[in-house]
Amino acid sequence: MKHSDAATRYLAAEGIGRLCKSSGNEFTSKEVNALTELIVSDRDPNTRAGCATALGCIHSVLGGMAAGFHLRNITNILSSLSSDPHPTVHFWALDGLARIAESAGLTFSSSIAPTLGMLAQLYVMDSHTEEAAALAASNMEADLPTPAVIARCVNSMINSLGPDLQDATKPRNMILTLNYQFQTEDNPLITCESLRCMENLAMYAPGFVSFSPYVRQLQSRLSSEEPDVQTAAFEGLYTVMRKGAEEVLRNAEVGLEDQLWSHLNDDHENVILGRIISDWVHQSGSSDIENWIPRVQRVLTRVRIPRSEALLRNSATAELDLQDEEVAGFAASASQTTKDEPSAVGDVNQELLRWQVRQTALNCLLEILSAALNNTSDNPSTMAKLQPRIADIVRIAFSASTAPVIELRVSGVQIIEKVLQVGVDA
Repeated sequence: MKHSDAATRYLAAEGIGRLCKSSGNEFTSKEVNALTELIVSDRDPNTRAGCATALGCIHSVLGGMAAGFHLRNITNILSSLSSDPHPTVHFWALDGLARIAESAGLTFSSSIAPTLGMLAQLYVMDSHTEEAAALAASNMEADLPTPAVIARCVNSMINSLGPDLQDATKPRNMILTLNYQFQTEDNPLITCESLRCMENLAMYAPGFVSFSPYVRQLQSRLSSEEPDVQTAAFEGLYTVMRKGAEEVLRNAEVGLEDQLWSHLNDDHENVILGRIISDWVHQSGSSDIENWIPRVQRVLTRVRIPRSEALLRNSATAELDLQDEEVAGFAASASQTTKDEPSAVGDVNQELLRWQVRQTALNCLLEILSAALNNTSDNPSTMAKLQPRIADIVRIAFSASTAPVIELRVSGVQIIEKVLQVGVDA
């Protein structure tokens, strides 16, 4: 289905939902009954899919007690339509069911167990996969992947239960089993929904999620070529780092810290990544000063090879005829020279990280110094950790104050000011 068709369907359904919200319960009841009768009488797939979307939007827009009167009726209708073999019908029915579970909250708790059982059955049905027997249905499934919307429904169930998930043994086991299956899928849409499921599981039931494998899974997804998968991985990482950034770094594979700064260098406007670094400083800036100052130094002095230069080197290497032993020997020698003793050309083409990234590192240092000054009376050990690093901080400040970018110069001056205050308080 084209994106314009989906957008039009959503707008029409949202309009019906808002109309029901402003017109009262009597009008809503008539509208729900009319949509139900239309589903029964009209066998056209697009009509039934539109009615399913409208029912889901009516409940999600109404919310609260007003929607509770129609919860059971709408849930039964959408559950029935979810088993329809036509991809358009069951996709939008499942989408509406996800909206209902999300908006109903704990009111939906009595329907969670049977709904999860139904989702597990639909996940293994041949009519709900791209391997459908009919060619037309198979093509529609490629555009409207049913496993992705099933994963979205599972995520809605997790949000509906919330912290009660820790005590709901049967639904929790079913959710964990389904999510394990989602992780084996190659479709990026399913991967995104699976990561969101894991994010909420780690938040509501952390004791039932293997922490270290989950962190490493997120770390591997950070390098995904799919923007949506990468965003979902950053959101999951942000959630776990809010609880304990240092614990995440201990359980991750070596290189997570460098990954974060590299991604920030590639996209310095990434809000989620900015929040990750900010929370990281808040948690460990004062208690881990001896590691944060060298970290800032590494970011300020770190060099990178421009993307165009890296592509040029890779293409030049690929063009070598490595079957010729003499050529292969020269290639290995050149590679070793570049690794151990970079040539002058390589040094010229190397660049520092973007000034915005260096500015973020300087802001981290400023925050650490401000926290140290504010906590001097309450925690004297913070100042004791800071004193041996004053020379390094001054070196960082003078280097920043002579940078060609005005923002970096201002940060350098501010750091010098903080250092002087530290000297006075000491």
